[in-house]
Amino acid sequence: MTLRGKDHSWRSLQQDAQLTKARCKGFLSKFFILVAASFLCVIAFRGCAHFHKPLLCPQPLRKVTFTSDGVLSENWVKRHVSIPLGKDLMRIDLGYIKTQLEAYSQVASAIITRKFPDTLAIEIKEFKPMAKLLVSTQGKRCIRLISAEGKLFTPIAYTKHGIKTLPTLSDVTGPLIQERKILKFNKIYKLLVELMRQYPDVYATIVQISLKNFDPLLEEKWLQVDLRTSYNQHLIFNCTQIDVQMRKLKGILYALTPQQRSQLLRIDLSLTNPVVAFR
Repeated sequence: MTLRGKDHSWRSLQQDAQLTKARCKGFLSKFFILVAASFLCVIAFRGCAHFHKPLLCPQPLRKVTFTSDGVLSENWVKRHVSIPLGKDLMRIDLGYIKTQLEAYSQVASAIITRKFPDTLAIEIKEFKPMAKLLVSTQGKRCIRLISAEGKLFTPIAYTKHGIKTLPTLSDVTGPLIQERKILKFNKIYKLLVELMRQYPDVYATIVQISLKNFDPLLEEKWLQVDLRTSYNQHLIFNCTQIDVQMRKLKGILYALTPQQRSQLLRIDLSLTNPVVAFR
């Protein structure tokens, strides 16, 4: 019987030696490539560290950038918020500054970020006023503004003229306000926006919004508002089916003569068949 095994002649030994030699050369080549790559990485890192050394070292706060979508200014922030200029930027408590800003009811949100090497960026979003409300606080009459969301807030940096042009919310009872917010004011906001869009000249004359018949705790058909103009006219809307009521208003205003418009006292659009009354 003949065994077919490995050829143990000198030719076989020579081939094994050549394979081993080739493997060693490949290993050495990879080793030197790895060493060279590591060396280049070290050089690159040291170069970056040298050129960007100010970024890697603690830097004192030298500059504050400020943006807002409302009326608050950078000077107001510097006067009313404690910002530790000169302190190590990384040691500044961003949450504390955010808390200070959002303590003001006009500020909806504040975002504070570090901008290396030495800058603090402050971005503020404010509530936008749609109306004003007179309230009594500690025996004094104060003005609160009302945002589109119904949020009541103390006005900051608004001019007297700017506040005066806002319509006044009247006939506001206690149940209408919960957690410093007018319940379902978003319904009123939609009505005002639609009136502003379709009849800007009429909207400009609105001086008062009566909520005498506005009850957010009942069905939506009871969400009725009385818009009173500077000409002592009453436009009564229901906060449902606003588009339908706007079309009715368009038809009524189109049908009135200039003399009739001057004598107009009341348009009740909350009814199925609108009622028009004259002086």
